[in-house]
Amino acid sequence: MRNKTKLIGILNLTTDSFSDAGSYIDISNAKKHIDQMIEQGCTFIDIGAESTKPGFRDIDVSTQIKKIIPIIKYIKSINQEISISIDTRASEVADLCLEHGASIINDVSGSTHDEQMLSVVSKHNAEIILGHLPKEHQKKDLMISSDILFTLTKYFDQLISAAETYGIDNTKIIIDPSICFGKSGADNIKILKNLDYFIKRYNRVCIGVSNKIFSSEVFKDIKDSELDIVSSAVSSFATFSGVEFIRVHKIEPNHDAVEVSWKTYIS
Repeated sequence: MRNKTKLIGILNLTTDSFSDAGSYIDISNAKKHIDQMIEQGCTFIDIGAESTKPGFRDIDVSTQIKKIIPIIKYIKSINQEISISIDTRASEVADLCLEHGASIINDVSGSTHDEQMLSVVSKHNAEIILGHLPKEHQKKDLMISSDILFTLTKYFDQLISAAETYGIDNTKIIIDPSICFGKSGADNIKILKNLDYFIKRYNRVCIGVSNKIFSSEVFKDIKDSELDIVSSAVSSFATFSGVEFIRVHKIEPNHDAVEVSWKTYIS
């Protein structure tokens, strides 16, 4: 029987993220949020100090490190069992965070932004989530693809091959098709409809649609307050499909969705 889908709780230490921007800049608020996520059943926490919303700007390495390291230390001080993921495109940030106890690097650029990233991940024998970040995303534009599945397959095959040349074991690699990152609503829906394809080909898959309006066809007249319903529905479907990780902002409703799907469809 396959392993149960796991939630990765998102902690944005940014002022300009598309969701919860600035909410956790104050370290006391960040700690309270961490405590709440753990209390609600979260065992993976993803810490990021650089927004990747459409049109985002690069954040320097020193600023990222200054924000992230105290949070890693706090998590390690209260619960050694929590797995820490670092959302960064910078190898220097990844290196220092892995030294301080992180075990996963979540690189939305798939390691294409910093040529030293794969070397750092290999050195620490860490896991890596390879995302797909087309150049159009930072320009607030959408990529054009005649077949998004073919585009992503070619992309991930090349990245995994590159990772393996650095000695990164295939079992340490997780792919994230990066819904909403420079992609049209139709392509986002196609990715979701074909989660089983990605799982069969790559085995370890992570997705994140929390608080994202990924298709105007789905989100006609929807209110921001109703986005939790959509996140929970996708979490349920992803669990049924066999996705290993789901990145979410709110643990409790998505935890319930995973539990219901697991107990009714899987176990």
